[in-house]
Amino acid sequence: MLRVLKPVVLILLILTGISCLTDPVDLGEHDDYVAQFDLVWETFDREYIGFNFVDVNWGEVYNQFRPEIGEIQSQMELIDHLLPMLALLEDLHVWFVYPGGGVHGTFVPYYQRNYNETVLWAYIDSLSTSGFTWWNSYWGYAMFDSIPYVMITACDSNFVVSDLDALIEAVPDAPAMIIDIRMNMGGNAFVAADIARRFCSEMCLAYYNVFREGPENHDFGTPFAEYNLPGGYCFNKPVITLIGRGSVSAAEYFAQRLYMLPSVTLAGDTTRGEVNAFSRPYKILAGGYEYTVTRMTLLAADSSTWIQETGVAPDVYIPATTEDFAQGIDPVLEYALEWAASQ
Repeated sequence: MLRVLKPVVLILLILTGISCLTDPVDLGEHDDYVAQFDLVWETFDREYIGFNFVDVNWGEVYNQFRPEIGEIQSQMELIDHLLPMLALLEDLHVWFVYPGGGVHGTFVPYYQRNYNETVLWAYIDSLSTSGFTWWNSYWGYAMFDSIPYVMITACDSNFVVSDLDALIEAVPDAPAMIIDIRMNMGGNAFVAADIARRFCSEMCLAYYNVFREGPENHDFGTPFAEYNLPGGYCFNKPVITLIGRGSVSAAEYFAQRLYMLPSVTLAGDTTRGEVNAFSRPYKILAGGYEYTVTRMTLLAADSSTWIQETGVAPDVYIPATTEDFAQGIDPVLEYALEWAASQ
């Protein structure tokens, strides 16, 4: 398997600054499945951020799924019953963690990728002057003549951002930089913010965080502004960032931050639109099962565009088809190379 698509467990966004309730509910015996079902339904009813983005009547969902609880005879059967209920929310960040540590998502959307791993590596192998250097398992760079190409496959918490600083310092004469996050499945939003700082020369608004507040399903709190902040090394030349439907969660936070920077151009396709965020610790059920509840979402800097479902749109849309890839062509990277060479 090619390293660029090394499987990434969807620990997509861990916001340790969000408070999380430990529900003071007596679960009773482990076979009290009614109490557990009610707990899950009530927790989403009270805390979930995403009702504005799906056509779901949560009260009707209760009436649909609650009567069948009497037939449940094991904890695993309860989880199997909850999975399709929560799938109705169509939220990539709502999942169960099983006692052994496995993660079971409730929703996996279909999307069309605007890159092909084999074709992408063929470009890197043929164009790079000294091959591809991996900083760790999730990001690295190659040089296309004088143009640095940085691939970020996930915003991993173990990033050492000084690796990027060293590259910036080593290429003072580079006319531009290409950043590719078309395959980035997310990670840590704080890492995304730290990377974005390397392309920010002065403070500017990035987006708004919005929390669920209030008893009604559609209650939002006051938007909280997040800013791009300069710091450390800064690449102050033009940057083109490649995005697409494979850019998810923290990658979308990153894309939205870069969108607000005057030196950055986004090219490719719109990101996935999966930015609802949960908090830790997870909610707990009997038998060691845990589940997530997303309580925060993202509002673009225009204060009217929700990134959930909408995604971050590119400045320049570049179509890429399976026919292109079959011919060994990556139209998005081709555009980026021409763009960078013209700077």
